[in-house]
Amino acid sequence: MEDLKELIYIVNRNKVKRIDILNLKEKSPSKVNALYQAISSGEVDSDDDAFQLLFPNAKSKSAYRNLKAVLQDKLLNTLFFIDTYQKSYTDRQVAFYDAYKDFAAAQILLAKNARKVGIKQLEKLLKRSIHFEFIELVPPILRLLRLHYGTRLGNEKRYRELDHMWEEYHHLESLENLAERYYSELVLHYVNSKSVKVNLKELAQTYYEELAEHKSQFHSYKFRLYTGLVQLFSYTCVNDYVSTIPVCEELIEFFEAKPFQANTPIQICLHHQLVAYMQLRDFTWGRRIAQRSQELIEEGAFNWFKNLEYLFLLAMHTANYQEAYQVFCQAVEHKRYKFLPEQIRENWQLYQAYVHLLIDQDKIVKREGDKRFTSFRINRFLNDMPLYSKDKRGMNIAILTVQILFYIQKGKYNTVIDRMEAIEKYCSRYLFNDDTMRSYYFIKLLLTIPQASFHRLGVLRYAEKPLKKMKAISTEMSNQYHKIEVMSYEVLWDMAVQMLGTQTVRLRNAKRNRKSS
Repeated sequence: MEDLKELIYIVNRNKVKRIDILNLKEKSPSKVNALYQAISSGEVDSDDDAFQLLFPNAKSKSAYRNLKAVLQDKLLNTLFFIDTYQKSYTDRQVAFYDAYKDFAAAQILLAKNARKVGIKQLEKLLKRSIHFEFIELVPPILRLLRLHYGTRLGNEKRYRELDHMWEEYHHLESLENLAERYYSELVLHYVNSKSVKVNLKELAQTYYEELAEHKSQFHSYKFRLYTGLVQLFSYTCVNDYVSTIPVCEELIEFFEAKPFQANTPIQICLHHQLVAYMQLRDFTWGRRIAQRSQELIEEGAFNWFKNLEYLFLLAMHTANYQEAYQVFCQAVEHKRYKFLPEQIRENWQLYQAYVHLLIDQDKIVKREGDKRFTSFRINRFLNDMPLYSKDKRGMNIAILTVQILFYIQKGKYNTVIDRMEAIEKYCSRYLFNDDTMRSYYFIKLLLTIPQASFHRLGVLRYAEKPLKKMKAISTEMSNQYHKIEVMSYEVLWDMAVQMLGTQTVRLRNAKRNRKSS
């Protein structure tokens, strides 16, 4: 009762204002609610759309800007009343949301001198934060409690105990921050470029060795997660996918033993295993891992989309093209798709081009009314790929491949010829490396098509040597095989050959008609 009395006193004394949260009832007449409903339903997709809908006769947008600001404030306030007790949330996720709300409430109570209930709140929160390993919360909680027992109660025993705990958890928090920082620094180089950075292997190993010295002493969620990710990076940055699988298994075993549901790190490890199995062309295990991973991810989350990418690629590499189309539609039609980072949306725009190619080849039957695949506009496609077009040893290879195949399919042979001189220089400049050698020989295969005057039998003769060399190269050591080869080069090559006729095409530039080196 004393706790309730103190809380009621604080509430009454501070004259609580009306809780300014969003009214979600669709019949609410307010323009704030109308803007919310229009955005939520997809009725409007831009500021111009919303302005025209709500202020059709207005000349100034000042009222609309004020309306947006009010809606944003209401939405932020509403966040604190979201129901976290949903089936899709793990016990740790629920505890996370509750912990941060409770910590904010405790600080407000202390600031209002409601110390009895505030300290009791912090004591309970300390136990929960330690149990669920919210290490970043523990030091500030301990600091507030230490101050209370030291300066208010003069309880030396409790003060010393809290001070010792603060030293321990402050050190652990510093290690977690270090591991997170090292991982972020390594991954930074890969966000907009998928090409291999061999020079990062030594740096990753150095980071891991420094962190690994503390593994036997500290077993916290975040420290072990980011330390494991740094270790995995030291292998994946040089395409050593065989070594990643046992590291992932060890991490999964560690997190499965936690006294709470640790779905996120388990899902991250499954993702790395999935990549490894795809690089090793073990598609059976890859599909098993992908399906297990999808069960652990909240729909619409960033990793949900990433996992869909791999389900798409698995379908493409196992010739389940209709399934790939369905996965593609599931991703791009999701309401959270437009909030993805630009480089992730570029992935799906690239995949759309390959799906379009397969539709044109009658290997995919599109849904009735799907207007995304009415016609393929290459210039628009290239303009939509500003990041990956610059990734010369990475995703640009997949971009280059699909546009050449479209040119051939549509019989734009002069355009193919015009592109070949630049492509040949590109091939020699960027792709003659161990990790991109499959791509190098595949581009060499494409170069034989105009060299043999687009004659199918002639192309097959010219292509024997580079085709044999390409097939001899292991996909394990191929740079990002699972992503750059949206479809395997062998399949794409067979497709390109089938597009060709059995008659010679008169070339505009005769010097192109020579053997491939």
